[in-house]
Amino acid sequence: MALDQKALQKKRAKRELKRRQTKPAASGLPGALSRASVWANVGRAPIADVFVPANIFELGIGTVWVSRSLPDGRYALAGMVVDVFCLGIKDALYKIVDAAEYPTVLARIRGNLTESVETQHPSYARKLVEEALAYAKDLGFEPHADYRIARLIFGDIDAGACPVSFTFGKDGKPFYINGPNDTPAIQRRIVKQLERRCGPGRYDYLVMV
Repeated sequence: MALDQKALQKKRAKRELKRRQTKPAASGLPGALSRASVWANVGRAPIADVFVPANIFELGIGTVWVSRSLPDGRYALAGMVVDVFCLGIKDALYKIVDAAEYPTVLARIRGNLTESVETQHPSYARKLVEEALAYAKDLGFEPHADYRIARLIFGDIDAGACPVSFTFGKDGKPFYINGPNDTPAIQRRIVKQLERRCGPGRYDYLVMV
């Protein structure tokens, strides 16, 4: 299986490295409580853009982006790195940017050829993220800590308005592919958890060394 999946793993590693190199910093406000208080009202602002990787169920991972236009002219932006094969929300980020900076951020998102992003309805993005989260939690994996703030971007979006059905995992089973920042210890922990939760032969994994 490792030989069959080598090209897929290289794509994932390249995509994740590129994402981390261009990852916007979180809001510069001091302290998690200050950030939460600002972001508590973000979810009621008008939706600006929603981008979802067109090939997320091919690669198994991709970043879902949602932005809103704030009353003061700035934009609130959140990205959630979603592993639809196994781990759910692997990473999350959030930022408030000035109107002048926003086009540059959009250009970076649209320029990510690995993910081939496409515009989607807000309900599609929320349903995809939250169902991937639920799938991973059922396997015993929690979302990235920054998702607690980033998820506030969804606000008043109704996931139930999305008619699309999503199927997680690969070929009917969870499929863990290690990322470039997954240490051997992390890899062992994830595989052991899959063994406990799913049992022998009921999950797949690919670890590149």
